[in-house]
Amino acid sequence: MEEFLMRFLDIGAFNLNSDDTKLEKLRAAVRDLAGALQKTPAKTASFTMVAADPSVPSSDPVLDEAMAVVRKHWETVSNAFTGRPVAVLRAVLLDAIVQAARRDDAIAVAFVNAARNALAHSETADEAPIWRDAISEIETKVDARAEAEWATPEMISVEPLIYAPPAPGKVEFEPPVVDRPALQRKIHSAAGPWGEEDSNPHQSSNPHPWSKEFADRMSVAISETMDTIAEELAPAPLDLSAPLTSLAKAVTAHVEAALASFSSATAGLQRRTHLLWWKEALYSPSAHESYLEMPAFQASALMALDLHEQVPTFSPASVSAFLKEAIRCLPMEPGTEGGGRRDIASLVHEAKTSAFMQPFRALATQYVPAPVGRGPLLALIGHALDDATTEAATLRALGGVDASSSMTPGEWGTYLFRELQAARATSVKSGTRAKKR
Repeated sequence: MEEFLMRFLDIGAFNLNSDDTKLEKLRAAVRDLAGALQKTPAKTASFTMVAADPSVPSSDPVLDEAMAVVRKHWETVSNAFTGRPVAVLRAVLLDAIVQAARRDDAIAVAFVNAARNALAHSETADEAPIWRDAISEIETKVDARAEAEWATPEMISVEPLIYAPPAPGKVEFEPPVVDRPALQRKIHSAAGPWGEEDSNPHQSSNPHPWSKEFADRMSVAISETMDTIAEELAPAPLDLSAPLTSLAKAVTAHVEAALASFSSATAGLQRRTHLLWWKEALYSPSAHESYLEMPAFQASALMALDLHEQVPTFSPASVSAFLKEAIRCLPMEPGTEGGGRRDIASLVHEAKTSAFMQPFRALATQYVPAPVGRGPLLALIGHALDDATTEAATLRALGGVDASSSMTPGEWGTYLFRELQAARATSVKSGTRAKKR
């Protein structure tokens, strides 16, 4: 796999004087930082924003953390450079982030979204190919998983019904035995007077009455014997409740599995259909109002929130483009620069104070802690800080953006959506922390 630390070295971002031992020390620091990031993935956005900005303040807490790890392997690093080696630390951070993202899908989501936002407000011309390749690699990984979750298969396969009938029970059975002496006595009684009980009174010299009586008595004797045998051979009642109950449970589980398979297979199609309906209707499910009735920038912020609530953490990169196109359907907002742009300072101030942004602020508070260094704008929006957070110097230091920079509604909504997706992917409090793969 590509080593991005070497890419920075190749373009001359810093100089190790051809000392391979120093390079190995930096590689060891990269491994340590990657492991630390996997343990605390919520730092992904901050790590990415610092790594993406050559103008990041040298006192940023993320640089302090990276410097401490590098110094553990290279004790004299401070003497090797004039001032804090920001370029070295940024290279180490990017390589560590990519290594962690290769192993953890949630970190991958956060990195891609944070990097897309940060690079739009950073001067990284010389590093552009490096960042493009890093984002491309990780975004391809994220899209592969997202497409698998969003795709609709051509066929839905259902596992065959698995049912094991209960083992047949062992039935104790003793066949009845005819009492031959008793039958013999009855026949003797029917045939003549020598029988011990109820003997035939007719002699054999008178065959006709004898025969009739013999037949009558013989039939009765045999019938009674056979009836007795038949009664004893009658089967005991068979209880089928247990095997039928087991079969019913197996069939129910099979049907439920089939329905779950169908639901899972069509989830991507249902989601895409729902999003198309949402885009065409331009109606906010959270505000219960049409986006067309709102100011464009207010609508774009709410659209970012509503879309975030409708899509899973692992979503294709095309979803951001989908949002931007949906926002294009909104009418121009009068009074903005060029008919459709506003400066970031005013947008952040509005997000911090406007009533319509309260649900957004509540979610931001849940996702990210209060800012202590470079981090997402969510931290500035979601936490009650003084108005100084909208000042130019503070916005640049904490949010990585210039207060005077302007955005269109589409750019603002897309920026907020990416921050929400990145924050949810790595936020423990969100309850949606993605599992490692």
